[in-house]
Amino acid sequence: MMKYVYLCDNSIDGIFTAIYQAWASRYGHANIKIEAKCENSKYSNIELFAEYIMVNTDPSLSEKVSNSIKKKISREAFEMVCRVALSDFEGKADLIYRFLILGFASGNSIMENISQVVVNQMLRINKNVSNEVHHLLGFIRFSEQENGLLISVIHPKNNVLTLVTPHFADRLPNEKFMIYDDNRKVAAFHIPGNSWVIAQVPELNQKILEEIPEYEDEYRALWKTFFDHIAIKERINPKLQRNNLPLRFRGDITEFRNSNTV
Repeated sequence: MMKYVYLCDNSIDGIFTAIYQAWASRYGHANIKIEAKCENSKYSNIELFAEYIMVNTDPSLSEKVSNSIKKKISREAFEMVCRVALSDFEGKADLIYRFLILGFASGNSIMENISQVVVNQMLRINKNVSNEVHHLLGFIRFSEQENGLLISVIHPKNNVLTLVTPHFADRLPNEKFMIYDDNRKVAAFHIPGNSWVIAQVPELNQKILEEIPEYEDEYRALWKTFFDHIAIKERINPKLQRNNLPLRFRGDITEFRNSNTV
């Protein structure tokens, strides 16, 4: 039996476009696999006896899939699917496809069917992405440049810029800022009076990130001093601290940068 593998962009629109085309092909769900590019822009190993179909991202087809999920399953399911699509899970595109096969047949009740392996895995990945977003909303730190631009550099596991940027655009409406995902070379830009945008920045000048005015350096030192002095020595609990603030976030946080704090 011939297998058909749809290769798509690693994005919500790319995955949804592939799902639309795969569904419309009538090849049969069991004979179809959807595969998105990994973070390193490579696909998995080529399978024998399979026909590979390259998918060109089409926002109009993606919108049709989005509307179908909201209408036939639920808004909650749509938001979960989007978060899974933004995850770093390598098999996410096909997993979403399998979830939608079940969801379009069962409706919103599919969200409660955690005995289904596909649903259970979707929920776990969704929780993982949501947890990272929750951490970043509390841990993102901005540095002010001479020109007044606020810059933050982050290294998230998942592609979460679209999930964290609205929070800061809402709370800093009068500030121009950039949140830079150094793992993916992508940045979110916000300018007062305009909608925020996300763009690829493959060759960001690292000097821009390092050049901070003297007063910014002084504020950093003051914050670190405050952070150190409010700690109660008898209540320091490194294990609990690591649980609440994973080590992988600390390189991007002012109070832990160049620090020996556990």
